[in-house]
Amino acid sequence: MLSGNSIIRVLFDLSIVPHALGGVSRYLLSVAGALMEVADRFGIDFIPLDIPAAHPGVPGPEMDCMILETPFYLKIPYFRRIPIRKRWEKRSRAKRLCAYAGGKSIFHHSGVQPEYPAGSISVITVYDLSALEYPQWHTKETILFAEKEARLIESGSSVMAISEWTKQRVMEYFGLPPERVFCAGGAADSIFSPGSPKAAVMEANDLEPGGYLLHVGNFVPRKNIPFLLDVYRRSRDNGVDIPIVFVGAGGWGDVKIDKGPGVRLLRNIPDRTVVELYRGARALLCPSRFEGLGLPILEAFACGTPVISSNVTALLDTVGNNGILLDPCDHQAWVREITALEEPERVAELRDLSSAADRKNWNDIAGGICRFYRKISGL
Repeated sequence: MLSGNSIIRVLFDLSIVPHALGGVSRYLLSVAGALMEVADRFGIDFIPLDIPAAHPGVPGPEMDCMILETPFYLKIPYFRRIPIRKRWEKRSRAKRLCAYAGGKSIFHHSGVQPEYPAGSISVITVYDLSALEYPQWHTKETILFAEKEARLIESGSSVMAISEWTKQRVMEYFGLPPERVFCAGGAADSIFSPGSPKAAVMEANDLEPGGYLLHVGNFVPRKNIPFLLDVYRRSRDNGVDIPIVFVGAGGWGDVKIDKGPGVRLLRNIPDRTVVELYRGARALLCPSRFEGLGLPILEAFACGTPVISSNVTALLDTVGNNGILLDPCDHQAWVREITALEEPERVAELRDLSSAADRKNWNDIAGGICRFYRKISGL
């Protein structure tokens, strides 16, 4: 039995979720949900936290969170312009958070805001370093967030990386020792599982089971979507006569989906529908040029969906031997593999590879994170 002095309070900041697109928000909410289930076993008082002032005018995460109340002066018409200009709320945020921290505490940043209670141990989740290494792919806001994260790391924050590849990049980029960086890994939610797609979902989207290609991810430059559209069109010239479905929540960088022949676009659809799309897809295509993990690949594996992916960054490890790995600039190779999916035997072969992938669950991931919390707290 752990004594009261051995209990660690963890404030897990979810304020980035309202800003985040796709995989980042899904990752955070999955981790937070699993931590709520397992934290007690590790002597951790786990508290998901939302700071509404960090996302003004945007609804908070769909999770029961402790709320850092917005100061009254920001609610007074006209007068509120003064504290906003003078940044009173941000300057007082760390002090106000102290009321929630308790004794031995860890503040786990989501990345959208750097303030944390004095005396708490700071941990930050790092998904990848693309905004620092390839700023041309990002908006001013995402670069700003990345620079805030970098300052936290440089000032002593520990790091929870979402993959072994990201862990190694963080250590190299910032010159950190291994004890400062932990690899949490990722998982597919339990709803992602093999099965036949529901007829209602197929009919609603005018799709046939096994009769379409799938891309899941937001419409941002590093996803290499213009390349994918080009190889899809070349594949149609080769006789591939099935649609390609793009599923995403939004994006930036002037990435447009040209709805040419066979191209379908589905935005902001719920996970229960995404599951059916995985189950019905002939293959998931992921030609991304940079990924910190590749959550859609884990979800596709969990559904037994064949995967054709880039052979770069974290995707090499995430896909491993359970899918096809290709150069994200090699048009001919992608056209060749997409065309080969016209053969049922090839699809069955890739489905077997995908189904054989090892599967973790989020509680496994959360257990590792709890052990990391205890390690860095010295308890």
